[in-house]
Amino acid sequence: MLQHAPLTDGAYKIPLPPLQQADRLELFAGDVVRRLKIIPKARPSLLRATATVAYPAYMARPDGQEAMRAGVISAPEGSTLTLKVTASQNLASAADAQGKPLRVEGSSVVIPDIRLEKDPREIELTWTDSDGLATSQPVRIRLEPIEDKQPSIYLRGGENDRYVLEDTSIELEVEAADDFGLREMGVEWQGEKSFYDDEEENTAAPDPAKAGKPVPGLRGEKVLADGHPTQASLKGTYLFQARALKLSPQRVVVRGFTQDYKPGGKRVYSEPMIIFVLSKSEHAQMIRNELERITSELEGMIRRMDAMTDEAKRLKGMEGSELKKAESQERLHALADEEQTNRRELSDLLNRSEDLFKEASRNPQIDPSGMKEFMKGISMLKPIPNGPMKKAQKQFRDSASENRSEQESRKDLDDGESSHSDATQALKDAMNQLSKSAQDMEASTFVARLKQAAAKEDSIANALAGQINIIVGMTMDELDPSTKREMETIATLQNASTQDIGWILEDLSYYKSRTGERIYSDLYNQMNAFSLREKLDLVHGNILNAITARSIDESRLYASTLRHWAKLIDDYKKSRGGGGGGSGGGDQASISDAEFEFMLKIIRMIQQEQDIRMRTRAAEQEHRKTLTPPVP
Repeated sequence: MLQHAPLTDGAYKIPLPPLQQADRLELFAGDVVRRLKIIPKARPSLLRATATVAYPAYMARPDGQEAMRAGVISAPEGSTLTLKVTASQNLASAADAQGKPLRVEGSSVVIPDIRLEKDPREIELTWTDSDGLATSQPVRIRLEPIEDKQPSIYLRGGENDRYVLEDTSIELEVEAADDFGLREMGVEWQGEKSFYDDEEENTAAPDPAKAGKPVPGLRGEKVLADGHPTQASLKGTYLFQARALKLSPQRVVVRGFTQDYKPGGKRVYSEPMIIFVLSKSEHAQMIRNELERITSELEGMIRRMDAMTDEAKRLKGMEGSELKKAESQERLHALADEEQTNRRELSDLLNRSEDLFKEASRNPQIDPSGMKEFMKGISMLKPIPNGPMKKAQKQFRDSASENRSEQESRKDLDDGESSHSDATQALKDAMNQLSKSAQDMEASTFVARLKQAAAKEDSIANALAGQINIIVGMTMDELDPSTKREMETIATLQNASTQDIGWILEDLSYYKSRTGERIYSDLYNQMNAFSLREKLDLVHGNILNAITARSIDESRLYASTLRHWAKLIDDYKKSRGGGGGGSGGGDQASISDAEFEFMLKIIRMIQQEQDIRMRTRAAEQEHRKTLTPPVP
């Protein structure tokens, strides 16, 4: 590009366009030529910014580095920052917004001792490079304080084990996280006040040395891991076993906890996990209730399958080519879809039944005859989903196929209806078998529940006997506050025992109606004639009025009566050979009672071995922690 310039005031002024890269300039004046190389140079710009962070003293963390992102540097509240702002070229000088000179080191500006409080602040500076070029506009860096938030804590595990026997172990997973550092992590448990109730098989009365000893809402905790100021997460496992913690059957609240290093900070707790620790009789009743729930769901499925049979018969009754019409084909597809849904639901019920059997096998108080019937029912359920149900689903689907002739569709429909009827009948047989199992279990639980109710009355009598020397001759209002509170707690437990008796009576009423066995009708009539609930209500009132001696005598009398009723059922069951088994499962070989009981013992031994393995692993992990100090 050639430009001409006149001589003005002894100089030639030649305007040059903006340059992005180096270029050559040639000047001609007459026969004189001069050549120059022009190198464009940018103004010094912000290249990066970092901060050396001296964290608040309570964090006990070594100094760290924070880089600028999108014009912002973040650090915890209370930190002291040394800011290092780097330009794109070496600098000659720099100054803050007030014109105060700043320290320059090569291409960087260093600003020490910046205190970061609650509110954000902005650092503004200008600079000039070694060529004398200054920034086109001030450099701005935003410093953002970060609040030291509370840590988070999660407790997981045992979702399907909320109702457990007292000697069952549950492995819980605990996980904590914090933005800057964790001090510790652990679990705590809190039980409700109850009386020690150690159920032993073949024991007519509770051990006097143990019965009646109140176990006040026992509370405990276990630190699973010690943290460190730089440790942002902690993980651990805890093996919960009620018996090892000396927790009698009761409701227990378990929570994970953690804490960071913030001054005045308190422990942070996870969502509570409720674990109902059950006695053997309570556990047996829970098993029976769940088995009845499964049986009820099977009954609902059978009703739906009967309705499907009716629909298949209506389709079979269609004349001529009606079966190949679009509406009929949709109805056939609907039958196949519903059969598929039933298969899926039945598979889920089968899995639940198998899990329930495993859980029931933990409890030696559940009658083996009921367990044997339970196992038979499960065996009868197993082939149905992938046997006649699957066959019926395919045959209904084939019948709805456009590629099938009318004759072929009718044959497929006939076969599908036959397979579906086979599945329905097999399901009814299995449901009846499971109902029989639930019935046998219920009979055995009455003995355990009556014995447990007797043990509770003995415990109440012994607890009152422990107070009688303190409160004799005194009214409730005259008692020491702690003694009064103890008596009120005993009265509360007596009220709960009375409610248990009411539930036993209610269940016995339904059971005698279903079975028609005279022993249960006679027992129900005896219990009603004795008016035990009303008498126990009077004991509750006497305890609240500090009428202790009479309450002790009556509690022991009613405990003896309850054990007598339990013996009536027990003797009746024994006279019938244990109430179980003899009816075989069709033409298949039936396992003997002795063989089945031996199998149950093997299952329990395996479960105990697994439990021991879990506890051994937990103990070994604890031992390793004592040998290996935490690494910062």
